[in-house]
Amino acid sequence: MKKNLSIYYGLLGAAVLAQVLVTVVTLSQNIGYGQKISFLENKKTALQIQKSEIAQELSKKIAINELEQKENNGFITISDVTTINRSSSNLALR
Repeated sequence: MKKNLSIYYGLLGAAVLAQVLVTVVTLSQNIGYGQKISFLENKKTALQIQKSEIAQELSKKIAINELEQKENNGFITISDVTTINRSSSNLALR
């Protein structure tokens, strides 16, 4: 009887120990997944902030380029200079 009882308690202890080990492994995996999710969420937040900063910088540059184009449309550079004096044959004087 004592031998059967010790075998029963041995098997029961082994089953409890196996369940404890499975629980520990599962919880450690869950903790690892939680840490990965937390890291990825922090990275996502940082990338969203960086994206908004880049978008803001881009919109500033686009606005500046549009203003430059509007300003430069009325500006004509002088490339060839023509000097006119009274003795020039190109004058249409009477």
